[in-house]
Amino acid sequence: MPNGDWRPYSDEDVEKAKEYRPFQIVKSKTTGVKKPRSYKQLKTYFGCCRLVADNNDDPMWNTKEKVDFQCRVACHFVNPDLVAVKRDGTVVFKYRSISFANLGHIAACNYFERAFDVMAKKIGITVETMMENLIEYLETKRGGQ
Repeated sequence: MPNGDWRPYSDEDVEKAKEYRPFQIVKSKTTGVKKPRSYKQLKTYFGCCRLVADNNDDPMWNTKEKVDFQCRVACHFVNPDLVAVKRDGTVVFKYRSISFANLGHIAACNYFERAFDVMAKKIGITVETMMENLIEYLETKRGGQ
C-alpha cells in the first residue's frame, strides 16, 4: 500500500494490528482461490505424446511415457531440490511431476507450451499442425476401438 499504510479487513484484524509498532517489518501470507488446472489441457498433452510416439521411428520416443520423459529432459523440467551428485561426479536430475497436486496452472501452461514445441519438432511439423492432427488422430483411435 502507498506510504506503508495498511488497512485491516475486519474488527478482529484491527485489534490484531494494534500489536505492531509503526514501521515494524512484518511477513504476510497471501491466500485465495487459485486458477484450477485444466483436465482438457492434460489430456491434450498426453494425446500429443501418443501421437508423437506413433509417428516416429526413434526407440527412445516410441511410447507415450517415453515421449513425456523426453519432453521433460528437453525442457530441463527438473526439481531443483532433488538434484544429486554421485561420488564419481555424475549429476542426477529428478524430473518434476506434472500432476495436479504438484504443478499449478501457470507453471503447467508454461511447461506444456515448451513441451508441445519439442514434440512438434520431433515429428517435423508445427504445433498448430500437431494440434489439428491430434483431433483426427483421436477420432481415428476412437473409431478403431
